[in-house]
Amino acid sequence: MSYRFEFALGNQSDGKSSLLEALLGFRFNVREIEMGTRQPLILQMVHYCSALEPRCRFQEEDSKEYGSPVVSASTIADVIKSRTEALLKKTKTSVSPKPIVMRAEFAHYPNLTIIDTPGFDLKVACWLI
Repeated sequence: MSYRFEFALGNQSDGKSSLLEALLGFRFNVREIEMGTRQPLILQMVHYCSALEPRCRFQEEDSKEYGSPVVSASTIADVIKSRTEALLKKTKTSVSPKPIVMRAEFAHYPNLTIIDTPGFDLKVACWLI
């Protein structure tokens, strides 16, 4: 089985997470704050013939093992939100480089890994001379 890796890079609110949601077929991103993605999300899309609906598994913290399958989009969003909030509270930062790894299995997915990175609001200073 071979995988292809892609990165979703861009400024804040450019639609990186929306692209992933379109590929997955459901919404998972937290949109109640200014910056939705505050730590990288490694999305491993896996073609799984017997999965008749999308199901996701999250890699356990500090482990290579994956947890039980989750099929509810709202539960997936809750897991991402709670993991992000817990890490950012612990590190006392607003963004973290530590990724969340999510494996999405479905009969209609290709074998593809996409990394959704946090976006940043780039501001350019202009001086009049």
